[in-house]
Amino acid sequence: MITLSSHSRIAATAALALGLAAGAFAADDAAPVSTSAPVPEAAGHGLLGQSYVNLGYSYTDFTDTSVAGNSYNFTMNQGVREGLDTLLEYSYLQSTNTDFGHLNQQVLDVGARAFTNFAGIKPYAEAGVGWVWLHEPLVGHQDSFLWFVGAGAELQATTDLSFTPFVRMSYASRLDDSRQWDYGVKSNYWFNDKIGLMATLARDNSRDMTYGAGVTIRY
Repeated sequence: MITLSSHSRIAATAALALGLAAGAFAADDAAPVSTSAPVPEAAGHGLLGQSYVNLGYSYTDFTDTSVAGNSYNFTMNQGVREGLDTLLEYSYLQSTNTDFGHLNQQVLDVGARAFTNFAGIKPYAEAGVGWVWLHEPLVGHQDSFLWFVGAGAELQATTDLSFTPFVRMSYASRLDDSRQWDYGVKSNYWFNDKIGLMATLARDNSRDMTYGAGVTIRY
């Protein structure tokens, strides 16, 4: 807030700023004027610290069964400040026919991810809470509060390509299989400063394999 006692200081600062601006304009008279839009500073880098949404599809092969799962995923990541992101995630999974019907699962969660940068390698830790809804043939409906923790590191392969090995543990106390470990690697390639392509390969503690792909849109 500006007070009356600061008027003289403001006037002196304004005079100095005008003098510097006049000098800068005089020095730049001969320079060509660029009409191109500025390129975002973060263009072409990885995912940590970015504000983006990801729309994805994944296929899960449930081990030792003939059943598979098709998932549709939405992720919103918001860069809050240097070294801290928040995230919102939603996924809907439906299995192929089990002869008794389809398994359906929905997961909605929110969380935060803290990271740092060591010579281009960005280790991170994350945590969050959410809710899971599950319908299993012959079992019926279940739902539960869940929480998760995870860790990983983003590795910059090229200016536009990054790889992120990760591990995450989720715990939903009211489900029969209450604890799940997921570990794998995801990659993201930026085609330009707005659009990217993400791919994911993951496995869980039940040895189920998941293969995913999605479009990343930076905002």
